[in-house]
Amino acid sequence: MSSIAIMDDITDEAMQVAETAARLTFGTKLKRVPKVIFGKITLPVISVVAIVAFIFGATIDVLGKWKLTEGSDDESVTSTFHWSLQTHQNVLTVLTTLGMSMYLCCVYRDPGSVPVGYGPDHESVHSHSVGAHLVERKRKGGSRFCKKCVRHKPPRAHHCRQCNKCVLRMDHHCVWVNNCIGHRNYKSFFLFLLYITCACWHASYLLAWHVWSIGDSSTSPVGVAEIFSLTLCVPLTISLSVLFAWHCYLVSNNKTTIEHYEGVRSSSLLEGHLAPLHSTPKNDNPYSLGLRANLREILGPRIVCWLLPGCSIHGDGLVFANVGEYGKWRAAKTKKQDELTLLGE
Repeated sequence: MSSIAIMDDITDEAMQVAETAARLTFGTKLKRVPKVIFGKITLPVISVVAIVAFIFGATIDVLGKWKLTEGSDDESVTSTFHWSLQTHQNVLTVLTTLGMSMYLCCVYRDPGSVPVGYGPDHESVHSHSVGAHLVERKRKGGSRFCKKCVRHKPPRAHHCRQCNKCVLRMDHHCVWVNNCIGHRNYKSFFLFLLYITCACWHASYLLAWHVWSIGDSSTSPVGVAEIFSLTLCVPLTISLSVLFAWHCYLVSNNKTTIEHYEGVRSSSLLEGHLAPLHSTPKNDNPYSLGLRANLREILGPRIVCWLLPGCSIHGDGLVFANVGEYGKWRAAKTKKQDELTLLGE
């Protein structure tokens, strides 16, 4: 029997025990709580939590050792690069806590499912008037219909084989969160990368400084846990930095990973030529509205809340602003502002 099958059997048995305990303790209403909590826990999820906890614990232990020797002539304590030891600990704790909070949101938050009874707007599909909706098509030109889910797919939605359902604005299925990254948890995924990358850079800096400063000291040798955590943290930091840079590119262009590799097959259904709204030589992505508008689409309408914890992208995940409709929306907004200005005068 393979290790995967053994792991599945252990998980099923543990789930049955947890459901029985919950039913006896809280009654039948909350018997599904253990399944919701433990059903998402897999070996990759446990690995992520364990690695982050190990690096965080090793770094906090290093700061604790520095605190014990604070006030002595040890250069590793006095040269803390303009920050006190308590400040280092507070910053690392906040970044790690925010990062893992966003990670749990990625794991447990539903990425967004197509509502029952959803169908494309009949008028927008067959209309050829100016301002009609942008319609995504299949490769052969037909409407996007999922045969497995037996329902129409909204724009930017794709079917996930692992989750066995269509996901709104699907970016990819991530085995490390045991979930799809879609409309309702993409912002939490992006912020998780931001927070945890900053935390890893901070931890790498503290661990590397500690190892370098006392590496040759015979009185206070470097521990095995510190060496191992630094060896683990450096490549992890580089990998997360590359992944975060990649998603910064996607966010700035209002793309998903699937759209980047497969493209967006759409027809605008507009009469006449429509000029692009941003200065690019080729308007490949119909959802790219310019840098600032793209950031507002993904991170929210309020700039001050862009980097604050949150899960869902702004909107319902069924309709997205595009080049064809964004110009009309901007014109209506400008007209409304002009009318308010005239009323104010």
